Amino acid sequence: MLKELVGLIVQVTSCDACLVYLADHSAEEVVLRASQLPHDAEIGKLRLKMGEGVTGWVAVHQSVVALSGHASQDTRFKAFRSLPEDTYEAFLSVPLVASGELIGVINVHHRENHSHRPDEIALVTFIGEQMGGAIAKFRLAEQSQGAVKRMETLAAVARAISAENYLDRILQAISEMVAETMDSPVCSIMLVDEEKKELVISAARCSLPDYLHKMPLKIEDSLIGQVVREAKPIIVPNVLAEKHYRYPELARKNGLSSLLSAPMISRDKVIGTVNIYTGEQRTFTDDEIDFVKAVAGQAAIAIENARLMSETLEMKRTLEARKLIERAKGILQHKHNLTEEEAYLRLRNESRRLRRPMRDLAEAVILADDLNKKGPDSNRLVPPLRREREEAVEEEPLM
Repeated sequence: MLKELVGLIVQVTSCDACLVYLADHSAEEVVLRASQLPHDAEIGKLRLKMGEGVTGWVAVHQSVVALSGHASQDTRFKAFRSLPEDTYEAFLSVPLVASGELIGVINVHHRENHSHRPDEIALVTFIGEQMGGAIAKFRLAEQSQGAVKRMETLAAVARAISAENYLDRILQAISEMVAETMDSPVCSIMLVDEEKKELVISAARCSLPDYLHKMPLKIEDSLIGQVVREAKPIIVPNVLAEKHYRYPELARKNGLSSLLSAPMISRDKVIGTVNIYTGEQRTFTDDEIDFVKAVAGQAAIAIENARLMSETLEMKRTLEARKLIERAKGILQHKHNLTEEEAYLRLRNESRRLRRPMRDLAEAVILADDLNKKGPDSNRLVPPLRREREEAVEEEPLM
């Protein structure tokens, strides 16, 4: 899990090094547990007292420290000869926190001066919160065999986080884990479609092909919809005996009997259900019910965090596009003596005419300007986008 965390941080920050410390509350220390660079001799041995160095300060105050340059000159800084990262200029330190409890500290290093943008800090902080919660649950998972299964799901969440399709992978991992733990022929995860007021299958572990093609369930008049309406689990000893169960023929054909369905709740709102079927009529124990409720809670957190991650990354892309467009507007204003509004309209109109995003047009303007500054020989390097635009448009060129 820590290896996945380090890899993800390096990916999103383009840093030169990343170290992760975990809190040892019994000793009032933070301990180096993972690093991008090889530190085999130091992992598990290098320790800082709470409050010692920048890392210890972040651990005590649970606050972010961002040093854009000359990090070693900060009064809180503590150097270690065994860590070459201490010679780096820029330093970002973010706490790993779960439910208000310190789990550890993430340190991000850049060799050269580096101004940490607010969206970069927000993204690393978000990942710290996500992984802090995952690590905390990982530790709790050692308390029972059922918790061990939840630990495996959390590990799958950590591995999936860096992939574009990580939400689907999270849901599939959870459904497979629950099916194995409960010895269930079918375990499905259904998500609420708020617009249509329906429950839709998003992931399932089953050997029944027809089950995956079930139509969405109306929340208002279905058995599993009751879980959404009442925000609490339901137990059905025999689905064939329930008039509100919508797929009796499918259940009869595939030998399904008992059902346990638990809500996935996020921010006091039901966002879906985890559904476990058994092949024989079964009385679910309190431990089994609590286990499924716990997994449903973890699934809800994972889904919500996945959505927040997508929103954060989209915000980052939007900010980057805005910066490119602003720079391109400035170039057009200077070259063609345009007002800011005229430059924007020219970009927008070209974007519509070529059916290309404004960001692409902005990049073409910027690159063309850079090439012109280098001299006429660089004209051979005009990007394909610009060539396409010049062939398609006979009006006054953007550049």
